[in-house]
Amino acid sequence: MLSRVLHTVRSTEVDFLGHVNNAKYQEYLEWGRFGWVRDAGLTRDRFGHSIAPVVRHVTLDYLHEAQLDDKLVIETALVHIGEHSLHFRQRVVKENGDVAVDGQVVLAMFDMRARAKAKVPEDLAGVFQKLLAPRYGEQTDTKEVPA
Repeated sequence: MLSRVLHTVRSTEVDFLGHVNNAKYQEYLEWGRFGWVRDAGLTRDRFGHSIAPVVRHVTLDYLHEAQLDDKLVIETALVHIGEHSLHFRQRVVKENGDVAVDGQVVLAMFDMRARAKAKVPEDLAGVFQKLLAPRYGEQTDTKEVPA
């Protein structure tokens, strides 16, 4: 499943260079993951576990700048389920189709009672399996800016 969240860049998100500050993209991706959870119908009540996903690893490639008032789409897809983790591919795409940021985020399952990593519960693994989009982003033209 591919989830899309729409966003327009606000004045508080740009830095003195006039483009979106790099740290804001992490926030955009978080919004995208929350949108994915909503679109998938996954509520806290549905889980009933003391297990929750926490961010373990983030890799971001900044490819094109986004500026004030740019219209963006935050795309999020679950691409892999590990024994203890969920792997997401996320992109922030500009209105003209340029990919501003291409990212991968790994969420580790965390046992809130034991305060330690945990396995993805079997019942949730089955739900996540139905939501996988393992090939998302493989054939993307990022139109990368030369260094």
